[in-house]
Order: sequence, then C-alpha cells, then structure tokens
Amino acid sequence: MTQDPDTRISTQEPQATTPVQKLVIGVTFHFDGKRLGFLQRTAKNFAQLSQSTKVFVVTNTESPEEQKLIKEAVGTDTELVVPTHLGHPYLLTWGHFDRFRELFQADTSLSHFLYLEDDIEIKLDNLNYWLRAREELRSTGLIPSFLRYEVKEGEAEMRSTDVTSQFELKKLPKVQLKGREYCYINFPEPYQGMYFLDRELAQEHLFGESSSPDFGRWGIREKAAQGLTFAQVPKNCFSRNFVGFHRGTNSIDPRALIHHLPNNYANNPESKHGKIPIRELVI
Repeated sequence: MTQDPDTRISTQEPQATTPVQKLVIGVTFHFDGKRLGFLQRTAKNFAQLSQSTKVFVVTNTESPEEQKLIKEAVGTDTELVVPTHLGHPYLLTWGHFDRFRELFQADTSLSHFLYLEDDIEIKLDNLNYWLRAREELRSTGLIPSFLRYEVKEGEAEMRSTDVTSQFELKKLPKVQLKGREYCYINFPEPYQGMYFLDRELAQEHLFGESSSPDFGRWGIREKAAQGLTFAQVPKNCFSRNFVGFHRGTNSIDPRALIHHLPNNYANNPESKHGKIPIRELVI
C-alpha cells in the first residue's frame, strides 16, 4: 500500500474498548538468578491483561531447581519451553514462535498474542491504548506502538530507551485524527523489546516473512521482538509502528510508555540510549 506520511483519517470520539478476551503471553528468559526480580515484576500484571491468560516462558535451563525459581517468579501454572538444537544461544529468543503457531492453530478463541523480553513491564492501560489505536489506525494498515522508557537512579524523569535524537513534529511521518489534537507519529528508531498483536495481525506475522530470522534490520536477538515493524511498510514511513501523541500538550501519550525495568542505559553515561527525557523527544 502507499501511505502519505501526513494522511488524515476520520474517526468519531473513541468509545470504551472491549477488554482482551483471551491472551497468550510468551516470555524469553535466559536463566540468570540476578534477573529473576525483573522477570517477577514483568509477570505481576499478567493476570490483569485479559479475561483469560495463558503464559509460557522460553528458557535455556533444564535444571529442576532453576525451573522452580522461574515458576515462582511468574506463576506456578506457567508452561516452560526449553528448545533443543538451537545451534546458537542467541536463537533462544526465537523459541516462542513454534509455540505461538501451535496455539494459534489449536485454539481459534485466542484473540491476542503478546511477546515480551523478560524485563519489560506492560500494564492494562498500555493494552487499552493499543486496542483503541488499532481501530483508529486500521484503515491505514499501520500498527500501534509503544515507547520504552527508563529512570536514572536518584531521578524521577522518564528517559527514552531507544529513541536517541529529538525530532520536530512536522518532520515525522504521522497520522492525524480528524477533529482532535491527537495523532500517531513514526520514529526512525522503533525498537520496543516486545510485540502485541490481535489474531488478524498474528496470522500475518506468525505465518509470514516477518517471522523468519532472515527478515528485518536488527541483530538476531532483537529481530525476534520486531513483530510486523518492517513488514509492508508504507511509502514515506520508517516502519509500520506508530506511537500516540497529544498535539495539544506536545506529549507522547503516557499509555504508550512501557518501562524497561533495568534502567541500565539511563545509568550508563557512555551509552547514547536512555538519555533524552520523554517530554523533550518531540519539539
């Protein structure tokens, strides 16, 4: 499809979104006892995200003791998936695809699919934002996106994990909602460390070219979290991922923000990531 970067679409005032009916969540966790705390914080909201939620963790450990610790962090009914014949440790992040495909085909009532790295916090407000944005962007073929943030030790300022430059709003591809001071903007650095898809988009991703390790622009581990970011990208857009933005207050929609729990980039003075305050990203 061809999509002008400043296309205007008509929309009525959004109505209350329908809660996610049935969700499957896949998490990759290369066992490290020091990271169990992040995994636990990532999992604490899982039960609130859907009326019915199934969780599985893709891990490298076959140790009963270590597997017990994972289940204690996530939930005792969590399914553990230990891939065999990976060929390379970096391919562990790709272990969720086979399970997603199996569940997609076996259970037609599954409505949504969420893949997460083990240190990303997703809340109900994030999913409600996505559900509404999905309908507002549906006619464009674009996909609602999130923006990771971190908080430097001793501060309260939220800083952008992945977007490392400031941008003028007029120079970013955007979709303006008619009659509202709200739009969706497209950053050139769209990494999220996760993806969330409804059944229609999951069909496209799980059984399309974007689910191949050979597809995409990032490193092999990061590609596993790209979802449909670089699939069928419209003309004049950096990717298919668009983030909600309030033009009236010149601010990223707070419901589009997800916490990268380690805050490691913000606390590393030598990294260019995790430095720009979220409130100053768009000028």
